[in-house]
Amino acid sequence: MLKLMLVFLGGGLGSVARFGIGQLVARYTPTDLEPRHWLDLYPLATMLVNLIGCAIIGGAWAWAIARGQQSSPAMIFLIVGVLGGFTTFSSFGWETIELIQNQRIGMATVYVLMSLTLGLLGVLGGYTIGTAAFATGTPS
Repeated sequence: MLKLMLVFLGGGLGSVARFGIGQLVARYTPTDLEPRHWLDLYPLATMLVNLIGCAIIGGAWAWAIARGQQSSPAMIFLIVGVLGGFTTFSSFGWETIELIQNQRIGMATVYVLMSLTLGLLGVLGGYTIGTAAFATGTPS
């Protein structure tokens, strides 16, 4: 039950942090320029969240390994909870590195390619089905 609460509380904090970064980027991204500013054309907030999450998970995991704390409540809170709510991309990055460190280069390659390809196809499929299911009959 303790682990579940740690994940729950950490996930909430991670989600709030992700939202906050999105708000900060939106606040400081010029949107009234012609031609449009490149920051207004690129999903910078998501990229920042993913990069920050990857850096934190790498450092946290190195710390946990050095101290034998991989399954500690603090790591469950931070890695599964906070970073899980902040970005699952950090988990994806770490799992890929772990496969590479374990000499499973082929599996890492397949994991990356399948995750990206199937993830994008999943978004496209969900969008296509959702568009058909929720169409109101008026053109967009």
